[in-house]
Amino acid sequence: MHIAICEDETVQQEELYNLLQAYQSFFPTPLAIEVFSNAEDLIEVCHYSGNRFDLIFLDIALPKLNGIEAAKIIRQMDAEVELVFLTSMLDYSLEGYHVKALRYLLKPIKAHQLDELLKTIKNSKPKASLTISNKFGQKKIALDQIYFIESRQRKLFFHTTTESSEMYGKLNDLEEKLKFKHFARCHQSYLIHLPYVTEIIKDQVKLENQLLLPISKAHRKTFKEAFFDYLTIGGEWLD
Repeated sequence: MHIAICEDETVQQEELYNLLQAYQSFFPTPLAIEVFSNAEDLIEVCHYSGNRFDLIFLDIALPKLNGIEAAKIIRQMDAEVELVFLTSMLDYSLEGYHVKALRYLLKPIKAHQLDELLKTIKNSKPKASLTISNKFGQKKIALDQIYFIESRQRKLFFHTTTESSEMYGKLNDLEEKLKFKHFARCHQSYLIHLPYVTEIIKDQVKLENQLLLPISKAHRKTFKEAFFDYLTIGGEWLD
């Protein structure tokens, strides 16, 4: 799950960030958390990255552009993201209704408030998945079960924790579709799901299932950068 915190008070940023980190094992894939001090930077990221975030915590009393106005702009770009307002008072509830806010949380945030919120999200939000089509029909594959995707002889092979499935397609198209879902290209033929990476050994990447895949010279720099970025925004190994 990809989460944004938009809060101008450093103490509140750190408290919420630390509370969220405690829930890393609560979800099937790691939480990736990004922190913003103003709404303008958050909106810029949302604009250029598309549906990047699953959950956004928005302080209402932000400088310049307040959280309510920011939420209206974000909602125009992303109809699915969950919005949670952070506030010291509950005078904005009606305005929050118009941007389909999931909840208001009174600051300072308490652990039990966050616990209830994340349980609600986990129980109500369907798992992210891909729908593939082949001669057997259509099939949904949960993203959190994919180790890697392989391109071979004009086909895509989805190697998951339970099985392998295939369909005709181009890896370039899939790479673009999954670029904000913790997938990165290590080779012309392989798109790796970063939560399952346990080690990078010279020009190979080792997965949780002990499989070693090559890292090509053409993709070495961008793959290692993607993996580093994944780790620095909160990614950890899957349980």
